[in-house]
Amino acid sequence: MLFLGGRARAFRRDAVQGDTAAVRGCLRRVGAAAIFGALAVLPAFTATACAHGPVAPVATSFLARVRQAPAGVHAKVVDGDLRMWLDVAPAETVEVLDYRGAPYLRFSASGVYVNERSEMYYLNQVPSVPPPKGSSPSAVPRWHRVGSGHEYNWHDGRIAALTATAIAPGASYVGAWSISVLVNGHLEAISGGLYHAPNPSPVWFWLIAVLVGCLLAAWRLDRAALDAAVGRVLAVLLLAAIAAGGAARQLYGRPGVPTSEVLLVAVLAAFAALGIALTVLRRSGYLLQIVIACVALWVGLELLPTLLHGFALTAGPPLLARVTAVVCLGGCADLVLLGVRAALSQPQDALPGW
Repeated sequence: MLFLGGRARAFRRDAVQGDTAAVRGCLRRVGAAAIFGALAVLPAFTATACAHGPVAPVATSFLARVRQAPAGVHAKVVDGDLRMWLDVAPAETVEVLDYRGAPYLRFSASGVYVNERSEMYYLNQVPSVPPPKGSSPSAVPRWHRVGSGHEYNWHDGRIAALTATAIAPGASYVGAWSISVLVNGHLEAISGGLYHAPNPSPVWFWLIAVLVGCLLAAWRLDRAALDAAVGRVLAVLLLAAIAAGGAARQLYGRPGVPTSEVLLVAVLAAFAALGIALTVLRRSGYLLQIVIACVALWVGLELLPTLLHGFALTAGPPLLARVTAVVCLGGCADLVLLGVRAALSQPQDALPGW
C-alpha cells in the first residue's frame, strides 16, 4: 500500500509538472504573439499621432461649416469646430484679425506670416502661454514667416464659442460665427454656422455585448471543429473591419490626406488581404489570430469615439465607422480566447504555425 501510495503521489506530481510546463509553454507562445501584434500596431499608432498632431478627434458633438468667404479665399473648418484652414490665391493679400482686432496671420505672394505680437499667437502655442503684459491691438506687427505656400490652419476659438450655450431639445443649428479678415486692405469676414448632433444610441454598446455573448456561447461548447470554424469566420470578419476602419480613420482629410496616411492604409489593406488568404486556405494558426485581435483592438479603440458623439470625423458614412468599431471591439477578445485554446491544445514540443 505504501508503494502504491508513493507511485500515486509521484504520478500526480509528474502530471502537475507536465501541465504546468504545458501552460507555461502556451503562455510564452501567446505572449510572443501578443508582443508581435503590439509591435505591429505601434508604428502605425505613432505615425498617426505624428501626422495628425496633438489633436485629431475621430468624432465630435459640434460641427462648424463655412457659409461665406471672400473672393480668392478657400476656407474650411477642420476637426469639427477646432481649427480653421485657409488657402489664399497668391494674387491676394489677406490678413486674419485676432480676437481683439489685431493682425494675426498674413497671406501674401511670398508665403504665410504670423504676427508674434498678436495675443492669438501666444494662445495658440502648445502648450499655450499667457500674452505678455502691455500687448495691444495697436502694436506694430512683427511678422515671422511660417510657410512659403499659401495655405495654413490654426485653432480659432470663435468657431466653437457657442458650444457653451444652451441648446433647445431637438435643435441642430446652434448659431452663427464670424472671423474678420482684411482682403487687400478692405474689411471682410469669413462666416458660417455651428451645428449640434445628439450622441448615438447606447444600443451600439449592447451590440458589442451581444456579439461577445454569442461567440462566448460557441466557445463554451469546447468543440475543436466548431472553434476552428468560428475562428476562421471571425478572423475574416475582423480583417475586413480592419481594412475598412483603417481607411475610414486615416483618409479623413485635415483638409488633405498626407502620403504617410495613404501608406498606412495600404499596409493595413495588405495585412487584411494576406490574413484573409491564409485563413481561407486554412494555413493560419493561433499566432495569426492573436495578431489580428491586437490590430483589431487598436482600430476599434481608434473608432470608439464614433459611438459616443453625433458627428463622425471619418472618411465615408458614419454608419460604416460605427459598425467597424462594434465588430473590432466585440470580436477581438473572442479571437484571443480561441487562439489561447488552440495554443493549449497543441503538443508542448510542436512548432507554432501561422
